[in-house]
Amino acid sequence: MKRLSKRLYLWPVIGGTIAGIILLVIFLIAILYFLVLAGALPDHFQNLRGVGMEALAIGISLAFLCFAAEIFGLIMGYILIYRAWEAIQDGHARTTPGKAVGFLFIPFFNLYWVFVAWYGFAQDYNSYIERHAVTASKLNKGLYLTYCILGICSAIPYLGYLALIPIMVIFIIMVNATINAVNALPVGLPVEN
Repeated sequence: MKRLSKRLYLWPVIGGTIAGIILLVIFLIAILYFLVLAGALPDHFQNLRGVGMEALAIGISLAFLCFAAEIFGLIMGYILIYRAWEAIQDGHARTTPGKAVGFLFIPFFNLYWVFVAWYGFAQDYNSYIERHAVTASKLNKGLYLTYCILGICSAIPYLGYLALIPIMVIFIIMVNATINAVNALPVGLPVEN
């Protein structure tokens, strides 16, 4: 089993999240600036020349950068889930690495599956280290469960705004804990192929 690099997994998640937030704020400011210049009324859209169009172009460009940063962070998060599940495959894990990631892409089913992919990993990891008498620290299952619940809450209008900051902070803590947990596993433990 290969060790997980914090630089490879944690920093893109943190960087993607922070860059996405910063770029989104800049995008919103640019759109607000555009609306102010346009008068925000349909009658005034003929005044969209000059600085207003430049602000709109910058805002749209930043929106694409925001999207790219967030997608990169998400991809690295999915790779981390795969690698984490891969590390505890000894015949007792509730799912395979491929299913852990793949089922997250099934609409509506993913609302259930996020609990299996993240919270289930914490449970199975703790069982794995007990079964193999590994002296690693157990994962905080409550942290993983809280992340899953906040993830569901973030889809609810208005409640999602309240869940945004806590879910990002918990996700960063959770990614760090997952990397540390996988790296704490000794090389040579039974792994099912």
